[in-house]
Parts: sequence; structure tokens; C-alpha cells
Amino acid sequence: MSIDMENLMSIGEFASASRLSQKALRLYGEKGLLAPAWVDPGSGYRYYTLEQVREATLIVLLRRGGMSLAEIRAFLREPSLELLEEYERRVADEFADRRRVLRYVKRILKEEPMYDVLTRKVSDVPYVGRTKRVLVPELESFICSTFEELGEADGGHPFVLYHGAVNNEEDGPVEVCVPQRSGDKRLPAGEVAFTEIAGQQCSFPEILGAYEAVYRWAKKQGREPGGPPREIYLNGFEEELHMEIALPLR
Repeated sequence: MSIDMENLMSIGEFASASRLSQKALRLYGEKGLLAPAWVDPGSGYRYYTLEQVREATLIVLLRRGGMSLAEIRAFLREPSLELLEEYERRVADEFADRRRVLRYVKRILKEEPMYDVLTRKVSDVPYVGRTKRVLVPELESFICSTFEELGEADGGHPFVLYHGAVNNEEDGPVEVCVPQRSGDKRLPAGEVAFTEIAGQQCSFPEILGAYEAVYRWAKKQGREPGGPPREIYLNGFEEELHMEIALPLR
């Protein structure tokens, strides 16, 4: 194969022109982002073309814009303004979520959120339910669609049991439940500690304060959790949410 070396740049020259380190260029080559135009079979030296500087510049800018290597690889296959605008909207939404979380942290540092934690005895409840492993982005959709699928409650308020942590990495599982006298499952009787929340308190991150308050109360009282925590929905999703965060006690 004949190679026009005059039109090729060594990895050192290309690194200077593209403002990427040689280490980064090797990594991007391994990840399929920016393969060298030619690799000398004898020495293993990598060479690039001048035309590849533009592609390298895009990678630098997209990384600065917060894109992961996988996202950049997908974008470079078919770069378009539409894809970039879609990513920009997603970044704006994520930034807004982070600002909201940080503002809530400031509130916690300034003054501890106040929740009234009470206890009550509950009877066993027959119910129907659906269990699924979900991450936070799919959680609300799963809860709403499952409540609709399971039908009306005829023996209490719908509730959700969290059998494991749910966040962006952990997926529960989550059990969505509707009390029904003919239900094939039963929520055991016992004592629960609970606090009522409404409106914005039912959203992330504020809802974390309610969970923390219930667990903190139980710890101070020397009580241990007797089962998975639950969210009890006191009204429908078409209204401003009003719910209880409840923890079974031993």
C-alpha cells in the first residue's frame, strides 16, 4: 500500500494541532472515536491527516460540553443540529435538577426540615400488586401505569413498597400495590411510624427529608424497621399529591 507521508502528521504533530494529548489520542483510537489514518506496521507509529483535526476539535468541544465517550461516538456517526439540540435540552434539565438539589441542601444546612412523626396500629390488608426493578427515571411512569392497570382500591389507599434502594444505579425492586378484598397478597398487621407530606414535599429531593425523619425517629426510640418502607397515596395523581411515608416497626 502506497502512503503519501507528506499529507500525514505524526501523533505528536497531531496532538499539538488538535490540543489533545497523545494519551487521549490512543484512548480515542481504542474507543473507536478517532482512529489514526495509518499505523506503521513496523514501528507501530500512528499518523493522522489534517482533515482529522476538525473531528478531533469536535471531540474536545463535546467532552467539554459534558458528553460521555459513548455519546460522542454515537453523535459522530451522524452529527446533526437536531441531535445536538436534544442533548442540550437534556443537559439543561439535568442542570435544573442539580440546582434544585443543591438549594434543598442549603435549606437543610440553614434549618433542619420539620416533620411530625406519629405511630399507629394497622390491620392486615389484602392487596394485588406488581413488582419490577426500576431506576429513578422510570419510577413515576411505572407507579402511575401500574395503579391504572390494577384498578380501583376497595379497602384502603394505594401504596408502594420499596424492597430495595431506588436511584440512578440501584433498582429496588419496587412493588406497586392496590388494596382489594379479593387480593392474593396480604400486608401484615402491626405498628408503623409515619409522616404526612403534600405537594412539593412529595417530589425529589424533598421527599428524602420525610424518609430521613421517619428513620431518625425510629432510631431515637430504639425501634427497628419491621419491613420495607412504603408510600401511601392519599389522593389521585390528577390532584396535588398528598401521601404518607410509613415505616413498619418491630
